[in-house]
Amino acid sequence: MPENRANHANHANRAATEPATFPGDLVLRAGAACAVLRPAAGARVCSLSLARADGSAADLLHPYSAQGVDPLRWAKGGIYPLLPYSNRIANAQLQTPDGVVALSPHPDAAPHTLHGPAHGMAWTVLAHDAQSATLALDHPASAAWPWHFRGEMQLQLQADSLQMDLKLSNLDARRMPAGLGWHPYFLHQPSARLRYRASQWWRSDPDFLAESARPLQADESFEVARALRDGTMTDYLSGWDGQLELGLPAGDVLELQTGPALSHLVVHRPPQGGYLCIEPVSHVANGFNLAARGVAGTGSVLLARGESLSGPMTLRLQARTA
Repeated sequence: MPENRANHANHANRAATEPATFPGDLVLRAGAACAVLRPAAGARVCSLSLARADGSAADLLHPYSAQGVDPLRWAKGGIYPLLPYSNRIANAQLQTPDGVVALSPHPDAAPHTLHGPAHGMAWTVLAHDAQSATLALDHPASAAWPWHFRGEMQLQLQADSLQMDLKLSNLDARRMPAGLGWHPYFLHQPSARLRYRASQWWRSDPDFLAESARPLQADESFEVARALRDGTMTDYLSGWDGQLELGLPAGDVLELQTGPALSHLVVHRPPQGGYLCIEPVSHVANGFNLAARGVAGTGSVLLARGESLSGPMTLRLQARTA
């Protein structure tokens, strides 16, 4: 039995460094760490393993296995960038200082929109070497988003970490509502412990549209690591300090860190519980429309022509203690 367990562990470690790839994928390696990036599928990180102190590899993500991407019904898994906004815009009607702008509803969230167009489009590779990649997306005005914007994404892999930088620039002559973030699908088990510090919890309606914020109650705090409540959940949080720790199924602990622009957090677990989405974002769901109605703390931003918004995220494998 010990030999079988050892063989199984060795096989798992080999599998983590030999992920499935398709033509056009970029594979980054740093020792035992490996990341597969798919520019054609919305610049998605399809799989990620990082190195433990003993040199073995730990998988972090529920893998994205589809070869391409359906821009309307994308497969779950990996990590994709959220541009030029995250989550939903109510009734596909965007309230701006210049008037109401109609957008394209998403069929799985109708009559609302969902997550913006960038993750459903092919990105251009600007540079790539063994441990890093730089990609860009030039998005002309469209029915999905009637402003011209540019997205830039940089990745740098190290043995124990992946640093990801995301930048959104307004190339349109008009002021543009702007938001960004990351949508990871982490490996998950119900007993996994989570730790983060936030100050506000947002009430939402049955369509997952945020309505109003209130201070977190004592029994809702995760300042001390603990397991999530049972069942399906979608929590919208703000006043987040950008630091988070998550227990992974194999006993590893992931450290997640972001920049100040990503002060909102979404914690989502689907009914089947096969993965956990922890989404660092710049604004709450439907934040632009809430801000237009005078709701404070939504994280909504307006960019003038040439202005940019940046949102870095670093994923690091915590060293195990004896």
